[in-house]
Amino acid sequence: MSHMPDPDGRVEDEDYDLIERALGRVLRVVRSPRFGDAIRGRAGIKLDRASYGVLERVGALAPVRLSDLAQELGVDVSTVSRQVQALEQKGLVDREPDPVDGRAMLLQLTRKGNAVRSKVQTAWQETIAGALIDWKPDDITGFAALLHRFASDLASFEDVDEM
Repeated sequence: MSHMPDPDGRVEDEDYDLIERALGRVLRVVRSPRFGDAIRGRAGIKLDRASYGVLERVGALAPVRLSDLAQELGVDVSTVSRQVQALEQKGLVDREPDPVDGRAMLLQLTRKGNAVRSKVQTAWQETIAGALIDWKPDDITGFAALLHRFASDLASFEDVDEM
């Protein structure tokens, strides 16, 4: 079975099957609790997966309203509120009044929260580097560019009502 475009430049169905299976495998691995525990363990972080997910999104979106964070995470405001409170108690997240709407609060990471996020990002990068240890530098550079392009193109389907 060839995974090269045919002489007319078309891509074979087998190529799409291979991509689909590979993506499924990647998603299964990175979503597994053991993998997440290993990454957070490598970083020396004692946060559960959900708490780290909230921390990461606050860091990426900050300053962010609680309601916008809940929408981004696809959960109820009450659910994310409890998670944020736990992160506040650990000194990882702060709330400040929204300068535009004094009734609303904005969330952002504390210095400690940024340090935790940075440690986990470093652990991720070390894990990726370990997986690619036998790859040639040009292959890694090409893969990074193509994966980024694929992720951007795939994200465009989030806005499509029907596929």
